[in-house]
Amino acid sequence: MIAKLIVVRSCEPESPLRVWAALSLSDGVFFMAATGALALGYALWPRTLLARVALALAVIVLGWSILNAAWMLVTRVQLQGGVLSVIASHPGEFWPTVRPHVAKRPVFFAAIAGGGLASGVWVGWRLVRPRPVAGPRRRYARRAAAAVAIAMILAAADHALGPRYSGDALGQALRYSSHAHALRTAVVGPADDQAAAAARRVPRAGERQVGLPDAAPADLPNVVIVLLESVSYQAAERGAAESATMPVLARLAAEGVEFTNARVPMPQTGKAFWAALSGTAPDAYHDYVEAVLVDKAYEGLPTLLRRVGYRSAFFQVAKGSFECAPGTFANFGFDWAWFRENLEDASANLGYLAADDFRLLGPAFDWAARTSGPFLLVLITSVAHDPYQVPAWFAAPAQDDRARYAQALRYTDAFLESLCRRLDERGLTGHTLLCVLGDHGDSFRPDARHIRWVPYEEVLRIPWVLRWPGHLEAGLRRDWPCSQMDVTPTILHLLGFDLARAGFDGRDALTPAPPTRRLYFSAWYEGSPLGYVEGARKILYWPRSGDVVAFDLETDETEQAPVMLADAQRAQAVEDVTHWARSTYLQFDAQRFRKRFLYDHWWTFCSGRYARAYYVP
Repeated sequence: MIAKLIVVRSCEPESPLRVWAALSLSDGVFFMAATGALALGYALWPRTLLARVALALAVIVLGWSILNAAWMLVTRVQLQGGVLSVIASHPGEFWPTVRPHVAKRPVFFAAIAGGGLASGVWVGWRLVRPRPVAGPRRRYARRAAAAVAIAMILAAADHALGPRYSGDALGQALRYSSHAHALRTAVVGPADDQAAAAARRVPRAGERQVGLPDAAPADLPNVVIVLLESVSYQAAERGAAESATMPVLARLAAEGVEFTNARVPMPQTGKAFWAALSGTAPDAYHDYVEAVLVDKAYEGLPTLLRRVGYRSAFFQVAKGSFECAPGTFANFGFDWAWFRENLEDASANLGYLAADDFRLLGPAFDWAARTSGPFLLVLITSVAHDPYQVPAWFAAPAQDDRARYAQALRYTDAFLESLCRRLDERGLTGHTLLCVLGDHGDSFRPDARHIRWVPYEEVLRIPWVLRWPGHLEAGLRRDWPCSQMDVTPTILHLLGFDLARAGFDGRDALTPAPPTRRLYFSAWYEGSPLGYVEGARKILYWPRSGDVVAFDLETDETEQAPVMLADAQRAQAVEDVTHWARSTYLQFDAQRFRKRFLYDHWWTFCSGRYARAYYVP
């Protein structure tokens, strides 16, 4: 409850205590119900076995409370069943996220660890030698009745207060932060049954029907794609405080085509790769199933360009072990992939996921020069990911998150400048189609807390620039609706591919799109909202509460005035967005166990819809 009070105060609502009371009532219901159940058990069956059971339940509740409090302080929403299942089965996946918080507060976490160890010893002793149940049964019956009565009163109060906070993001976080819901999802799973989803099968290499360009391979340009970690359109392109920090990106826009109304289907990096490189919607569920090894690569930009003689490579200085990145890029059909572990130099490390992005340029251009012929080179920056830590050679760290983010944007822009300089020095600029876009944005609103759980426009809307000297007119702006899924069809169309029967979800973004083109999105985290943007209208569906709200992005750019939909409009919106989410479910022949050695260094292991990678020096 203290953690929830801290969260509520940080969100700065009009009445923090009333909001906190509404948020905490569900906790009271949960704990009173648990107390009543145990007291009733003591009244009916006062045995030492029941004392052991009660102690075990108390340990579970205490552990849950500590984990939940820590999770809320970091993410601003409550720990849910889907996340708990991953923690239980693969706790190592969360260590990169936990480690920086441990490093910042070592004494605090040492105290927790010491207290947990001492408590564990005491609990173990009491499980072996439990205290006998003392006192008359009537006393426990009265306690059970009192606890149930209090739980019923708190539940009624929770029901009465809850709807007052249902319209905005904070209100939805209140509904999300429910012990009852967390327990329910842990037992029965998410509300949307993935097994019942409308499964799809993405075409594999060689299966898409495309017409090949007439040009000889020597006449085709190199293609360089740069994804900018956590760079939003608002931060990079508009009059925000950070806009002056990316002059190189602005220069590239002036030298080519700028798409001013591009959005992501899901604000998560792995999903961004899928959307941009496959031209199809990524799987909208809370996983990274794209990394699970398949027998034949998915048909996308690397495999289609291979048909006309391209080689392909991917480079990043983020860890390859995170979310099994080698498996993802093997599934896309890349000839080579390089990650932070390949650098084998810990001095480049920054934060818990990033490293000095400049360190990948040497290996990337060495690979590009290795053989002749056109190449596809895909890179992603990392420093603009929280905690927004730049290398010491670039600048001393700023103090607050917002200032560090602006600093990380300046660093990212300097990276683009260095990339362009290397293209110039090697005489590649005039023969290279350069594509620069954000993987997703970031938000500094109190209720967003950098986790992109609330899909504000600064999270969904990204910069996108194409430059190909002599082939694309400089200074063009395209304001019609675009999607990250348009990247592959647009590049292929520019190179002369005939895509009439290709079957992409995306489209050629250089061809005018209807202003009412509907772009669906999901915030990706389990139970987080779904929606779509259609013209200036944005629809947001909150699965936990069932609420549907609409925004007018022309008159309400900051999304502060949601309009609740009801009845037929609400039902249609829910049907539309849930049907879209289910239609993205990625179907493949999941095997119980498979392994493969990738890119000379990576053992990749997969089972079902889960994958893991290990680096071999």
